[in-house]
Formats: sequence, C-alpha cells, structure tokens
Amino acid sequence: MILFKTVRFKNFGSFGNNFTEIDLDKASTTLICGKNGSGKSFAFLDSITYGLFGKPFRKINIPQISNSINNKQCIVEIEFSKGIDNYIVKRGINPKLFEIYKNGILLNQDSRSLDYQTILEDSILKMNFKTFTQVVILGSSSFIPFMQLTTNDRRGIIENILDIDVFSTMNMILKGKIVQLKEVNRVLLSKIELQQNKISLQSNYVRTLLNKSNDDSFLLDKEIKDLEDLILSVKIEFDGIKKEITDLKTNIKGKDGLKEKLDRIKYIESKLSSQLNTLSKDIIFFTENDTCSMCKQQIDGEFKTQELTTRIDKKTEVSSALDQLRFKNTETASVLESMYKCIDDITTLQILMGKKEEAVENHRNQLEKLNNKKNQKDKEDNDITIEEVKLQEFKTEKENIEKDRQLLCSDVVYNETVFDLLRDNGVKSKIIKYYLPHINAYINKFLTSMDFFAQFYLDENFNEEIKSRNRDTFSYENFSEGEKMRIDLSLVLAWREIARAKNSVNCNLLILDEVFDSSLDSVGTDELMKLINTIGNKSNIFIISHKSDQLSDKFQNIITFEKKNNFSKMSKSSTNIFS
Repeated sequence: MILFKTVRFKNFGSFGNNFTEIDLDKASTTLICGKNGSGKSFAFLDSITYGLFGKPFRKINIPQISNSINNKQCIVEIEFSKGIDNYIVKRGINPKLFEIYKNGILLNQDSRSLDYQTILEDSILKMNFKTFTQVVILGSSSFIPFMQLTTNDRRGIIENILDIDVFSTMNMILKGKIVQLKEVNRVLLSKIELQQNKISLQSNYVRTLLNKSNDDSFLLDKEIKDLEDLILSVKIEFDGIKKEITDLKTNIKGKDGLKEKLDRIKYIESKLSSQLNTLSKDIIFFTENDTCSMCKQQIDGEFKTQELTTRIDKKTEVSSALDQLRFKNTETASVLESMYKCIDDITTLQILMGKKEEAVENHRNQLEKLNNKKNQKDKEDNDITIEEVKLQEFKTEKENIEKDRQLLCSDVVYNETVFDLLRDNGVKSKIIKYYLPHINAYINKFLTSMDFFAQFYLDENFNEEIKSRNRDTFSYENFSEGEKMRIDLSLVLAWREIARAKNSVNCNLLILDEVFDSSLDSVGTDELMKLINTIGNKSNIFIISHKSDQLSDKFQNIITFEKKNNFSKMSKSSTNIFS
C-alpha cells in the first residue's frame, strides 16, 4: 500500500516563495474550504498530479502553473511510503527539476526524463495518470468519470488496477520478438535457397566431370565453349545492371539538399499557419468587440477599421503565400518520393548484381577446372573426388541450416501461441471475468449505501447495464447529474476496494472535489457523509467544498485557504474536536 504523507510546494499557481506544506495522513476526513480563486484546487489536485505525473489535474498549460508574479523557481515535493521504503518526488520548472529519492538516496538519472517517469509509474506507483485520477480523485473540473471513458480506456484502467497490464507489455515484447524471428526465418530461407543453388551448380559440375571423364577432347572443348558463352552472357547482364544502377544514381543526386528544402518549406508553412491563425483571431476580435479586453476602453472606430483592413489584407497575403508554399511542398515531396523509389530500385539491382557476380565466379571456377582437366587428364579421378566432397559439404551445410530453421519455426509457433494467450481475449479476459462479479458487487454495495436502489452491471466488454427495481434497463446517460455522481463515486470506491484486495494501486488518499456543491441533494449529502465516515478509518479523505458553514462540524480536520495581494496561502489548519 502507498501511504501519501505530505505535499509541499512554493511558487506553484498563486502561492508564493515560501513552502506551503499539507499533511496528507493527519486525519481520516479533512474539509478544504476557501473562496473561489483562493487556491484550493492548486493546493491539492494540481500539485499532487503535477508532482507525481508531470501534469496538473485540470487543463492548465505547464508554464502557467508557475507563479507569474515573482517568476521564481516553482517546486512541488511529495513524500510517500511504500512498505518499508520512503520516497520523495521533487519536480519543478524555472529551472526544470525532476528527482526521485528512495530512503534519502537519489535514484539513477542516467535515463531520459520519459524513462525516469516510467520508472516512477511502473515500478514504484504501479499506476499511471488515468488510473490515479480514477482511484484517488473524483473531481468536477477536468475529471472524466469512468462511465464516460472509451472502452479501451476503461479496459486500461481496470487492467492497471488488477495489475495485469504487464500482460499487454509482455504481448508487445512478444510481438516484436515474433517479427524478429520471422525476419531470421526469411534470412535462413534465403541461405537455404543460396545453398541449394550451390548444390545444384556443384552437382552439375560433378556430373559433368563424371560424364566427361571418358569423353574425347571434342566433347570437352564443347563444354568449355558452353561455359565461356554462359559467362559472357552473365557478364553482359551484369554490365547492363551496372549501367542501370549508374543511371538511377544520377536520378538521386541532390536528395539531401531536396530533403533540407522540404524541411525548410514545412518550417515556413508552420510559421505562416501560426501567423494566419493569429490574424484570424485579431479579425474576429476587432469585428466582434468595441471595447479593449485589457484596458476596458472604447476602441476608436477609425482605428478599428484601419486595424481590420490591415489584418484582412495581411491575411489574404499570408493565405496566398501559404497556398503557394503547400503546392511547392507537395511538388517537392513528390520528387523526393521518386528519389526514394530510385534508392529502393538501386538496392534491388545491387543484390541482383551480387548474385550475378557469384554466378560468374562459380562458372569461372568450373571453367578453370575443365581446362585443368583438359591439360591434366591423369588428375581427373582425384578432381572428381574432391568436388564430390565439396558437394557433400554443401549438402551438410544446407541440412544444418534447415535444422536451425525447424527449431526457429517451432520457436515462432510457441511465441505465437503465447502471444494469442496474452491477447485481450486470452488470459486477461479470464482474470477480468473472475473479478467482474466482485467489482459489480462493490459498486452495488456503495450505490445502496447512498440510497441508489438499482442493479449496476459491467460486462466483460466494460459496457454498463443498470436495472431498476421494476427491471427496466437504463444506461449511465439516462440518469440525472446527482444520480451520475452517486454512480461515479461508487465506481471510485469500488476501484479502491479492488485495489486494496489486489494490493496493486492501493493508497490512503481520496480527494473529492466539490461533490457536495453541485449534483448531490441534502439526502445524498447525508448518505455520502455516512459512507465517508465508514471508509474514513482506512483512508485519508479530503473534501474540497464551498459549503464550509454547512459541513465544518462533520470533519475531523479543516484546512482553509485565502488569497491576499494576489498570493494564496493556507490561512489555518484546525482539528474539529466535535467530529
């Protein structure tokens, strides 16, 4: 289990240069309150997800999370423990910072930042951003409830919670291995074919020696003449291929310069597109507005007309230039594609030329041996024996290659079988099928706890079916926002129970953002509080709400944020003795 202990930050969002530190394991239930814009969401949702995953919970650009007033280094530090190990993750910008400490020792940073993040998610947290936001956070901003995710995303969340996404990783590795094995198999087939050609040539040669051993000089001269003609024919083909390669190489001159030209065109095209977009936005602004959005002063009509005319003319000019550039881009890409086709043709011809060279070499060897035989008739029998041994060596080498290929084919079949088992409809399907009844049972248990009396069912394809007491069938979208909130919350709590049972992505932290403020009625609020108090002894639950006056007596701990002089701060943290 992961036990989140503290999150501390400075120059994050609207917070200043002094560290703000929040205890995450202090109380079972904590109310986070404060006026709009006081920094509640920055302090909890965005700081935690940014510290762990490098991106805020809400849809905020990374540069915007740094305090723009003081322009000092923005740092977020999260401390948590897992088993006997204690971790601290430090992440920041201006300058960029990303460090992971295990028991006070900095983990190796030789790898790229992306690999370092993968170590944190796969080896330490055992969950990614999507899973974390489904298991830990139920928010009202950019949170996407499980029921609104695509089927693939639903599968990814459940696989991560059940700790079976390793099968997908294994499947990807196997897929790559199978591709490599098939490539090796192709190479072995080429070697077998080449060896068979050698055997055929050598067999023909040995047969020639045997047939010719007793022939007269006339027959021997005829065989020599035939081989010479064959060599000449192959050489003519070879020269033709060589000339064709030379001609093709002429066609690809200037390829590198053309590629650089294409890259420059794409770069300029991007700049023009950006400029066109800016001009369009300015035109819309001056068309639709008479007042400056920054200073709130009236825009002079003549100035407005002049600015519109200037930008419209400029937009026309940029659009025309962009069209010409795109035409040139297409034209240049077409020429470059033709050059790449020529390169492929050259490679093919070079391979063919190599085969012709080998054929000429084999024929020359045979011709040399025939001439030796003609000059040294007394050595014919010995020559035949030598060539027969060589022929046998070729055959033995071919047999060895075929044995290697048989073993390789068996390996391919084995890996393809394992690959099929690791597909979505294989082992993972069996595991998910086993856990689905437990998942559905937890969901229905929590729905009942919130007076939502319907039977919720997820099938093996993660499609929902919700039946009322009258057995009418509904989908998630049929319900009101308050009812959807109950379903979303039940799913979050169900994932946590499954995670706790699996001990995979189990953690103490649960954050509910404004769930009391919008969709829940008074009955739902009371039922949710009962449920929170029931599970609170096993978790540290934080509720972000504007209803501090109505909820303050229901929580063990209360944290209040306020904003003064454009800077947010945690004004007080108190323990409620009456909760």
